[in-house]
Amino acid sequence: MKNMKRRTFLQSTALLGALSGVKIARAGGSSPSHQPIIIDLFMNGGMDGLNVVPPFSGPDRAFYESLRENLQVPLTGSNQVLDIGEVFGFHPAATGLRDMYLDGDLAIIHGTGLPQEYVSRSHFDATKLIELGTPHNLSTDDGWLTRHLNSTPLITGAEVIPVLVSGSANPISLQAYYNALTVDQISGYHPNSGQFEVKHSEAISNMYAGNSALDLSVAGAMDTLSVISALDLDNYVPAGDVVYPSNNSFSRQLSLIAQLIREDLSVNVATASLGGWDTHDNQGDGGGGGFFNKVAEMSNAITAMWYDLKAAGLGQQVTVVVHSEFGRRAKQNGTTSGSGTDHGSGNVMFVIGGRVNGGQMYGNFLGLAPEQLFGGQDISPEVDTRQIYATLVKEVLGNPNLDQVFPGYTNHTSLDFVSPDLIFKAGFD
Repeated sequence: MKNMKRRTFLQSTALLGALSGVKIARAGGSSPSHQPIIIDLFMNGGMDGLNVVPPFSGPDRAFYESLRENLQVPLTGSNQVLDIGEVFGFHPAATGLRDMYLDGDLAIIHGTGLPQEYVSRSHFDATKLIELGTPHNLSTDDGWLTRHLNSTPLITGAEVIPVLVSGSANPISLQAYYNALTVDQISGYHPNSGQFEVKHSEAISNMYAGNSALDLSVAGAMDTLSVISALDLDNYVPAGDVVYPSNNSFSRQLSLIAQLIREDLSVNVATASLGGWDTHDNQGDGGGGGFFNKVAEMSNAITAMWYDLKAAGLGQQVTVVVHSEFGRRAKQNGTTSGSGTDHGSGNVMFVIGGRVNGGQMYGNFLGLAPEQLFGGQDISPEVDTRQIYATLVKEVLGNPNLDQVFPGYTNHTSLDFVSPDLIFKAGFD
């Protein structure tokens, strides 16, 4: 997709020389057509993975029904569990996730979380520990994605927008990274649009024309602004006749990510988040209610973005990770209709992409029997989230420096959800 207006593009690229003193990076030194891209999606508030991917059969199904008398996703009726041929299934609102799984593009990793000795049920602490990538230390200065970007051997220094944050602020995973484009809508990314647009841009550039870190950072922001302003993003046409849901902001965030990736601006890392998962009450009985709507919002938006990028020929480049700070308690917190679930620990994660050996379940779901629950209450976190990210950093993003990305994390073993051979994963279509 080449929507950049030629004259404005030439003007904006002339400004990129001001960035020569700023280290910007992507984790991929290959040509843009082969550049690996990771999209990290955070479900903020503690997504109840046990109801997103509930037991479908086997001994855990009986325990699940006993633990969640009202909240269980039923096996029959209008909101029944979506069958994927496994002992687990998908929530009825997650039809898109189900389709990606059956297409072989999505892998389920159950039983993930912080190492048991560092488990926290605090939203703030659990989020920091996971996104810093140092579960033993809440005071780490930088996030794991920042350390990856600063340690990858594949930095070229020629990237236009190496990091895209679709939202209002950088996530903790990008803490101390200062070259990200942070924007939730293109129309708002300008100091003053209209007749004063050029004059205001020139004034700001003149104010910060030196060589200090602040000057260089502002110059970088203004150069990015020029590039973004030069793009024709108002009339975006997704590939493959994909239609993004029009009624939620998360869908707009992911549509923006897809647009800028398709503009071939060397985006390597993109992030977005979806809140509203703190379901202490009125979670939704029998697979319905507010939780149904939240799962649909997540699933429909992610599905649209993935099929858009895949249809545009970017499926082999893109890997999407979906995670939350923790799961919920296995047992509902009440005995009547309108109950919810309290903060837990172990949870589910999804990895989506052309390089992913999807259509399979990974990890270690210990079980729902009383003696199998962590602390007698939670899904046991058997898979350290760092093992998942380290697998991606090394095998997809090509960064072997795991000791720098995840200090204190040793003896890494791959989870084997990444295909080493693109031909055999993709087939010959």
